[in-house]
Amino acid sequence: MKVRVKKRLFKQLSEIEDFRVHKGKIQYQLAEILFMALFGLLKGRSTFKELHNWMEFNTSNTVLLKVFGKKDLIAIPSVSTLHHILINVDNDAFENVFRSFFSKYTTKKNIAIDGKWLNGSDVNGQYTQESHKALLNILDKDTQIVIGHKFLRKGKLSEIPAFKELLAEACFCEDQQIFSFDALLTQSDILNTINTKGNRYIAKVKGNQKTLKAKVKLTANNFSSPSQRYESVAYATENNKDVQRVVETFESNSCNCVMFSADFDNIQTIIRVTKTLTNRATGITKTTCEYLIANFKSSAEVFYSTILQHWRVETYHYHLDMLTKEDDHIAYVDPFSMSILRSFAINLYQLFFNQYKGEKIVVGKVQTKSPLIMASVKRYAQESDQFTADLFES
Repeated sequence: MKVRVKKRLFKQLSEIEDFRVHKGKIQYQLAEILFMALFGLLKGRSTFKELHNWMEFNTSNTVLLKVFGKKDLIAIPSVSTLHHILINVDNDAFENVFRSFFSKYTTKKNIAIDGKWLNGSDVNGQYTQESHKALLNILDKDTQIVIGHKFLRKGKLSEIPAFKELLAEACFCEDQQIFSFDALLTQSDILNTINTKGNRYIAKVKGNQKTLKAKVKLTANNFSSPSQRYESVAYATENNKDVQRVVETFESNSCNCVMFSADFDNIQTIIRVTKTLTNRATGITKTTCEYLIANFKSSAEVFYSTILQHWRVETYHYHLDMLTKEDDHIAYVDPFSMSILRSFAINLYQLFFNQYKGEKIVVGKVQTKSPLIMASVKRYAQESDQFTADLFES
């Protein structure tokens, strides 16, 4: 059995400094606890109690013994000690391990940024003095792999300063990276910083930015016709509706700047997206229109694809809720280590899915009857320790 990749991760986890003071008396090694928690998450255990029960029944798991280099049984903490260990991990060091492990699997060229509430940190719970926590997730849209997080200890109120900190980090300063995000982050200092660093942005403009939106709409309406137009093929949604989008771009032929703004630098393209939803049962249609701005020029079809890819971060959030049951995990104090572990699990599922998407694969000695979907990856992991171990080899 291959253990090289698994041992690489275990070695990285071993480099996280243990917060416990009496290190000579430590019975439960931090790296072992983190690795077993991840293995349990991959197999469908989501809460502290479920993870602890799984650990108790896997003290002699052959995969884990090989990774840990042990011949004897693995020592397992009590559920309260497991909880204590996981909520006191150095989250910044753990985040560095996460980013390092997945960095080689991503391109970092098309990046979606979006915040997510950690519903398990609800202020109505046990520790009412604790604020509701949130994460800023950073997704590589090309591979659908999360490449990092920013911890928002004051909920989404700290989303803007967190993104500013993110832009200062070296790994997000590569030339020509394209950032997309919701209108909350369409702030002049954020967009101007991206532009100054030589990166690109596609930013939504919504009703809470009344002056900017009014000027964007007026500028677009002053064109006799769009510079380019792309009409997508209608496709069906899960709620029995057909959706179609028309993307129109507005650019200046004589210069790069399409619209002057005292606050926002280098607005080169205005993008208008008209979405039509048609109810298949009733035939009733609903049309909405939104505007975006970008500091670069491209074809309407490329903008359509890039804008649509932004919603892959919402798909990632959906997978967090459905595959790791994030909302079922109650963690009122410092829930971020569990969030990193859940992202590890979803990324490992996604890497395997990227490799075998749409294929019928062999699990054990049996070929699957239907093409692979994300939910199937979790199901196969639940059924087989060997399959779970192979996820690290993707």
